[in-house]
Amino acid sequence: MPSYLRNWLHSRVLSNTLSLSAAERWKASLGALLCIAACGLLLRSLPLDAHWLLAPVGASVVILFVQFHSPLAQPWPVLGSYLVATLAGLACSHWVSQPALAAALAVALSIWLMAWLNCVHPPGGALALLLVLNGPYNTKEMLGVSELIAINAGALLVAALVINRLILRRNFPFGAAAQGPSHRTKDQPPIERMGLTHIDLESAVKGLNTFVDVQEDELVEIYNLAVDHAFGRHVGLTCADIMSRDVVTAHFDTELAMAWQLLRKHKIKSLPVIDRFDRLIGIVTVADFLRQIDGQPAPKDLATLLQALLRRTPGHHADKPEVVGQIMTPEVFTATPQTPLSELIRQISQRAIPHVPIIDARRKVVGMVTQSDLLVALYKSIALDQASRPAVP
Repeated sequence: MPSYLRNWLHSRVLSNTLSLSAAERWKASLGALLCIAACGLLLRSLPLDAHWLLAPVGASVVILFVQFHSPLAQPWPVLGSYLVATLAGLACSHWVSQPALAAALAVALSIWLMAWLNCVHPPGGALALLLVLNGPYNTKEMLGVSELIAINAGALLVAALVINRLILRRNFPFGAAAQGPSHRTKDQPPIERMGLTHIDLESAVKGLNTFVDVQEDELVEIYNLAVDHAFGRHVGLTCADIMSRDVVTAHFDTELAMAWQLLRKHKIKSLPVIDRFDRLIGIVTVADFLRQIDGQPAPKDLATLLQALLRRTPGHHADKPEVVGQIMTPEVFTATPQTPLSELIRQISQRAIPHVPIIDARRKVVGMVTQSDLLVALYKSIALDQASRPAVP
């Protein structure tokens, strides 16, 4: 093939096409298989005169499992489009005698109603066309067709919901996790305070004056990922470049008094907890100690309560924690030496964590990154960047 023709095909025909990873291809195909099979079995089990799977359901399945995060794939667009397409198709089939004109009017009316009711779902146009081409209908047939469409749409949506959430483990219907700021105030996390806002996105979408097949939350995520990528290109640091390597650790059976002494001696706020093979199993922080004495009787001061917690209980039975393993946090956010600094900053900001253990492929602790390490690294990076620029006269 000549190079000019190959370039034309790539720039005009093949560019800006949807690309799925191998894992997503398998997930989408499996979801479609299970969904169509479930809908077909359900329809056959019902006492209906007709138990067809409607052709537009196949188109809907592509959207529900390939573009499950799209506004087109959400519950209201699916149900709303099937509803308005049914009304438009039946009405045009009944009132317009010319089939070609009826088909054109049914599809056009369906699009107008879907856009007006904010339930755009492309298979709705196919459904309206299908109804007209198979019409006209008498009153009994209209009721039967409407019932069949309602069952198809309901079964499709329920199957997609169950399969996406329980089998494919996807966030469907798509929506941002309801997770407020970790500090329990009205302020957004630091990484979001200088990012895009709803007003920014609304203005941009209105400026395009066209339908945008992406959720607002996804637009923000795309923006943040692009910023992270740009930061990584310019700064290029990883956790291995800034982490502390001589990490002070504790074991499950380290006594509380010893762990507290290590925290004070090294002036740190956390200790990774490791097993006998040096693999990470948890983390103990100053907050974990204070949590043990939270809610104790008011007359006692903090120092007294802390001393009572740290004091070893004689004998073989104790009513309070005695070792680190009893108060540690087992779920620990970690990173690897290869984790880019941009990704680490994002996670620290979103999770409001002051320290991140760095582990290798065997979960052995090889380093620690704190907020202080990040601040120093960013300061040095900015200072070096400024120093390398020519002075402005």
